[in-house]
Amino acid sequence: MEERTMNESTKTKKALRGSLFALFLCIVLLIGTTFAWFTDTASTGVNNIQAGNLKVDLQMKDANGSWVPAEGKTIDFVKASGHENEAILWEPGCTYELPVLRVVNKGNLALKYKIKINGIQGDEKLNEVINWTISDVALDTDHSLAAGATSEDLTIKGHMQESAGNEYQGLSIDGISITIYATQDTVESDSFGNTYDANAGYPVTKYSNMKKAFADGGSIAINDNITADESKTAAADRVTVKAPTTLYLGAMYTVPGSLEDSNNWAALYVNKDLTINASSKGGINCLDKTEASASYIGGPYVAHIKGEDITVTVNGGKYYGGGTIFNVEKGTLIVNDGFFQVAPDVDTKDYRYTLNCIDGNYKNGTAKIIVKGGTYVNFDPSNNGAEGSGTNFVADGYKVVSEPHGSDTWYKVVAE
Repeated sequence: MEERTMNESTKTKKALRGSLFALFLCIVLLIGTTFAWFTDTASTGVNNIQAGNLKVDLQMKDANGSWVPAEGKTIDFVKASGHENEAILWEPGCTYELPVLRVVNKGNLALKYKIKINGIQGDEKLNEVINWTISDVALDTDHSLAAGATSEDLTIKGHMQESAGNEYQGLSIDGISITIYATQDTVESDSFGNTYDANAGYPVTKYSNMKKAFADGGSIAINDNITADESKTAAADRVTVKAPTTLYLGAMYTVPGSLEDSNNWAALYVNKDLTINASSKGGINCLDKTEASASYIGGPYVAHIKGEDITVTVNGGKYYGGGTIFNVEKGTLIVNDGFFQVAPDVDTKDYRYTLNCIDGNYKNGTAKIIVKGGTYVNFDPSNNGAEGSGTNFVADGYKVVSEPHGSDTWYKVVAE
């Protein structure tokens, strides 16, 4: 199947007068649970099962120098001594900092955290030319904090790039959020060591935060249902994996079917390595419904994969797409498990493109699909028409078992 096209635009920059920022601080945390088994050495019974508690707090110093909760507060950038009454005006080369902050671990589990800028209100473009640091380290950096511990004093700075151009003049950011993302750290041990939460992801709870989260990469967790904004129709709105990423889907990420005909026609655009792990409740739904329907034709893709020598690995989850789940332009898709269902393709009116490669790249070996597991509705990954009659994506040592489900046929890939 042939590739969809996209339009991108960029501009150059010069001097700027920005606007006063109001900075809203919020805390987003992943409430993780780990269990500690306490046993009495004189008994074979389990004495107690106690769930751990993960809780993080952000604090700031008030006018009296006392530490107070910062969540929900609005704080101002600091001006140089003697210039406190001047307006905060941003221009290339300037640097402003916030009052001193600190992070407090109020739970009984060790945690790791990172701080991100998100929730921008106003001209998001302006933030492109502001470099943020925390105590002179890149803002989006992992930090560890023991149970009950308090971080060192933290200073967040924003520096306006000297290369910022004229198109940034007059732009205004009326408010932003600094969000703490916290998750479990590899400190506490279970019966097999302390690596059970090595892949614990930082939570993403809002669609507005997804673009930056996937651009930054690392470990990401979607533990609450998220629905894409159907007004985000431009290529610039795409959620793109720009750095190696491990995604945990503990809930559904839903993309409205109306986006199919926009320039934002996939739930994810993948340019770097991506591993997807999912619970039984996790997945990506591009049909606005829990299952595909023959009466619904078309819809967005789940993912468009386009990266030289990258690998996308799918380990479970439920995926619903319009004609195509995963479309591989370049790179390798490996499917180990999952449930896959599409509405019929808008052109062929069938299911042949459930998994698909761009034809020419499939033939020259730069686009590959390797299937080792999963259940596919009305699509046989060992014998389909995605790349011509008789296309086989199933790896050696595996086979397909089919069974009827009402008017549908389910094809399950299992080991031989």
